[in-house]
Amino acid sequence: MLPNPFEDCVSHRWRTWSVADPTRRVDRSCPGLTYDHLPADAFYDRARQLLGADPNVELRLGVRVDELEQQGDLVRVSMNGDQVLATLVLDSRPRPVEIERQPAHDRRCPRLLQHFHGETIRTDADVFDSSVATVMDFRVSQERGIHFVYLLPFDARTALVEDTFFAGEPSPIESYAEQIAEYLRARFGVDRYEVLHSETGAIPMAACPPQAGTASRILDIGMRGGAARPSTGYAFLAIQRNAALLAERLTTWAADPNREPPEAIPYYSARSAFLDRVFLSHIVRYPERAPKMFLRMFERVPPDALARFLFDGGTFADDLRVMSALPVAPLIAETVRVFDPRDSSR
Repeated sequence: MLPNPFEDCVSHRWRTWSVADPTRRVDRSCPGLTYDHLPADAFYDRARQLLGADPNVELRLGVRVDELEQQGDLVRVSMNGDQVLATLVLDSRPRPVEIERQPAHDRRCPRLLQHFHGETIRTDADVFDSSVATVMDFRVSQERGIHFVYLLPFDARTALVEDTFFAGEPSPIESYAEQIAEYLRARFGVDRYEVLHSETGAIPMAACPPQAGTASRILDIGMRGGAARPSTGYAFLAIQRNAALLAERLTTWAADPNREPPEAIPYYSARSAFLDRVFLSHIVRYPERAPKMFLRMFERVPPDALARFLFDGGTFADDLRVMSALPVAPLIAETVRVFDPRDSSR
């Protein structure tokens, strides 16, 4: 239902997904709709294969870009002491975490930082239900903000367990690892397990009005360009969709490079940007309400409509279903607060 160009790299699929808080658990499924796991190494291997097969592509790995500077109709790229001149640069370098997390309470640009540490573990006994993917389990401490565990069971003894926050700033890896151990002990009675692999990351979630860049030949893409859905942090399908559109525009521009280069393409529609800005602003101010709001969405919105909404592939009717599932009065008040031109406060 939601195809991507890397379908054959998918390693696991779940036909049921779950969200839980201390009061209840919601399991959902839908014919033809699956929750997929696409390993990063398989994705990057395929991308390198595709790039390496193109004689017009020179792939440089292990190179750090230190500076980009537009000079007239060219961009100077400084990297590892070397310099390259380009007619157009697509910049996907992540911004520093301290830039992405501040200021959270600006009503014109509400933002959170999603940060996480995950461990692929193997237990000595069968403990996991490999038919269900747990996308948000809020049955963990909420003292430091919006906090949940993401769990993908590959079989009865093997799972990816991620400790995830929509709040504050990243913690030492040991802190996440302790939270994972506590979760496994509390939920599954697991005290001993082997860590097969670990991953750590941070994803910006910002609902800021678009701003025109000063360098017309440097286009921000990926996370730097706003690929992460501000209300959830989802990004993969939006990146694939955006990349295909941008490739079409670049192909047209390459046929007549004397024209002005194409502008960056927004990853999400204006309608989605409006909804995300209100929702994100609300949970920034009231993080304690987030678990119940996410559960209400998964519980009350049909799974296919919610999937389309989460990845910005839905209709206005899908948006209405989501809005009707959430508490109406608080979000109307938040809308007035966020978009009131008379209010200059933050």
